[in-house]
Amino acid sequence: MFHFSLEQGHSLPTMLVVTVVAALLTSYFYGKAYRLLAPMRWRILFALRLTAVVLIVLLLFRPVLSLEKEVVQRRALIFLVDSSASMATADDASGNTRFELARLRVADWWSRLAKDFDLHLLEFSDRASPLERPDDLARVQPTGEATSLTRAFSAAAQKVPRRDVEAVVLLSDGIHNAAGDPVQTARRLGLKVHAIGVGNSLRGSPSYKDIQVTGLECPDQLPVDNRAKVTAFVDAVGYGGRVVKVFLEEDGKQIDQAELVLDDVEGAQEVVFQFVPTVKGRHTYTARVPVAADEKIAQNNQRSTLAQVVDARIRVLYLEGTLRAEYGALVDRFLSKDPDIEFCALVQTRRNVFVQRTNMEGLKLGGIPTEPALYEKFDVFLLGDLDSTYWKPEQITLLVKRIRDGAGLLMFGGYHSLGPGGYGGTPLEEILPVLLGAREIGQIPEPFLPVLTPAGRGHGIFANIGKFFPGQNAPPQVEGLPPLDGCVKVLAAKPAANILAVYGTGTVKQPMPVLAVYSSGKGRSAVFTGDTTRNWQQVPRALDQESPFLRFWGQMVRWLANRTESVKTEAGISTQTDKAYYAPDAPITITAVVRDKEGEGTTRAQVSALVKNPRGKEETVPLSAVPGSAGHYSGVFEPRLAGNYEILAEAALGGKTLRAERISIAVGRPNLEFDRLDLDERMLSQIAAATGGRYHHISTADRLIDELDRKEKRRHVSLEQPLYFPTFYWVLFVGVLASEWTLRKRYQLR
Repeated sequence: MFHFSLEQGHSLPTMLVVTVVAALLTSYFYGKAYRLLAPMRWRILFALRLTAVVLIVLLLFRPVLSLEKEVVQRRALIFLVDSSASMATADDASGNTRFELARLRVADWWSRLAKDFDLHLLEFSDRASPLERPDDLARVQPTGEATSLTRAFSAAAQKVPRRDVEAVVLLSDGIHNAAGDPVQTARRLGLKVHAIGVGNSLRGSPSYKDIQVTGLECPDQLPVDNRAKVTAFVDAVGYGGRVVKVFLEEDGKQIDQAELVLDDVEGAQEVVFQFVPTVKGRHTYTARVPVAADEKIAQNNQRSTLAQVVDARIRVLYLEGTLRAEYGALVDRFLSKDPDIEFCALVQTRRNVFVQRTNMEGLKLGGIPTEPALYEKFDVFLLGDLDSTYWKPEQITLLVKRIRDGAGLLMFGGYHSLGPGGYGGTPLEEILPVLLGAREIGQIPEPFLPVLTPAGRGHGIFANIGKFFPGQNAPPQVEGLPPLDGCVKVLAAKPAANILAVYGTGTVKQPMPVLAVYSSGKGRSAVFTGDTTRNWQQVPRALDQESPFLRFWGQMVRWLANRTESVKTEAGISTQTDKAYYAPDAPITITAVVRDKEGEGTTRAQVSALVKNPRGKEETVPLSAVPGSAGHYSGVFEPRLAGNYEILAEAALGGKTLRAERISIAVGRPNLEFDRLDLDERMLSQIAAATGGRYHHISTADRLIDELDRKEKRRHVSLEQPLYFPTFYWVLFVGVLASEWTLRKRYQLR
């Protein structure tokens, strides 16, 4: 059916009336103006002017010719064939792999459906690829490292307009191990999915025997030179009572082993490994059980995971009894500026009322911790001017236990600390390097500089700052360090203590310890009797001189935490990711730590990361400052491909460009496809039910194919053809007017 319409919305009679009126007016004025002209010349000029008028009318009203007709169209049928590594499992009675069964069945169905449907074929694992015909599946190997049903559905939706799709036929074992929810994705895309399960529930076979490493629990980040725990989960069928060895490997090298007596109870058995990682960087950890002689499936006898071995941030709990100047210096100029430290500072503002300052996300403490788990959170405890009466006996017990288990403790000077604070004779004194004395022991009010002992001059706490302090019978090598305002008295050092600094000169037979350190169980403790180290920060900074304040406290905390790295006092950048491996499409969090020329964390840098994907394509990810964490920047990147990625972080600071060491991460965990091998009928059934499709096992799927709706679909199609072409019309209009003007000149008309 044909009909005309006007694009501007006017009616066709209106256009005709305007055209007729314009033609009549043109005829009238031309007849009046050129009545003495020869008839042939008059008609030519009139025709040209009338043509120009008609062109203007068409340009104004824009007529359109519309055609509506009914078309018959074959519906599209899209086959999605899983080509991931789990489809290489041969669990059928015929001996064929799951992928081979799917390939043969698609080839058979293709010939039966080709005359009724517009057929399309895609193979997929972590990504989907289109194929021309079923024969192309013979060249595909089921080796995909991950399975993304969500990407498969998205690719199917882009292949053909959804209104033309009859259904999607999915052939898979249902093992989805990538990001996203396949059920929600299929429902959102509006595709009808008929799911066909390929494979079997292996446990359903009476002859099935298998040993499988079903899980491997390993932290994403492991602190270097600290004991780490990895737990493997081993499940076995048909091997009850057999003793097997389970090995833990780091990058292919065995680092631990255990023996396990297998049981016949459904569910995994735990095997716990402990080791100390010594090399920073990304490592592959593998739990492996040797393959038994009568096992059919060997791929699931091991499970691997990736982890980053890093210098973890030191967690510090600082308890202070009064809002004094030393508290402000430690929190504002040290704890909040050192990018290697996470801290929580509690200061008492009135009796038993504490105010918290912290850069530890989600931590809320209203006072001295009472739960063991809270003490486990911290590596170092700083105890300032807080009287012992604020501690309950069970709290002191928890603190002492945490120190002996491997944490560090520093008690430093104040009017209500050490002996004057009533800590003498408490369990806390037992783990300290000095004898504290009674409350009446008092203070030394005279200003002084600590005198370093030979042991102190070579100790890590005074590394690179010993030149500022006097030695026994020797002045400082660098003059000008402000003295401390005084210190707390202590009785004496314990025999096993290591005295690093003293009060007094060589003329004193037994100088009093100012700084002494001690080992207690697996942990470390120290006593520093001074309380005005803020002087070491303020005066040198005012004179634009090097300050030993950050180095002293930074090296103190690192020694207490048993960390070997030194304090950095130069500009630099380092970077890491929150994990060592990711599933495809799972977001990667990239973090960077930027230090200024004095080694303090800075928020004034412009930071970005250059990410190179497995195909060599690069993408820039901006990193923004993390609130409350000095010098820390963070950004998120979403990987689209499985494989290895390289990350290079850069920072623009003070006119200079700082570059971190290049790091690499993996997308797609090793052996991910063999985490579980049973056919997941539940997943496939949910996909079918959510989209209005049906689920069949491949052994009964012929019924589904036979029942597909083969009727051709009829629909009305509207075709529109504009009867105006602005560019052409304007050119023609100008040509007509130019021709008329030329003839009028030739005819000697105005």
